[in-house]
Amino acid sequence: MLMNAAVPRRDPLRVLRALLAGGAATLADVAVLALLVSVVGLAPRTASIPALVIGGIVNFLGNRHFAFRASRGSLAKQAVLYTLVELAALAANGVLFDVAMRLLPHGLAWAYVPVRLVTSHIVFLAWSYPLWRLVFRVPREAQAV
Repeated sequence: MLMNAAVPRRDPLRVLRALLAGGAATLADVAVLALLVSVVGLAPRTASIPALVIGGIVNFLGNRHFAFRASRGSLAKQAVLYTLVELAALAANGVLFDVAMRLLPHGLAWAYVPVRLVTSHIVFLAWSYPLWRLVFRVPREAQAV
């Protein structure tokens, strides 16, 4: 039976690898967020955006090379598509984080790290991962070694 080049191959470990790449991105995001809040003195809501950008860069590289093993695909195409997906994710993360922080009682402002973990994982599961499966799809002929 011939397989269509557009049909992604099954890889049961891909989601685990994507979670690991996302974990590295989350660590980068939270580290930058904590640095900007604790050392630089920015408000958590202000520090949120640059932290998300750094996390996004780490995430792209981790997903391209490790999770989806798509380094044979077009870097330019993947970068453009990933950027489009992640611009929407960035907006969703920013809004969701901002709303959650506004809903927290004033005395819980220290909880910005757990809030970030919850809100970013909601966006990952609902938006990013499903679309990354399309972004990092490599045609069969490019997969051959």
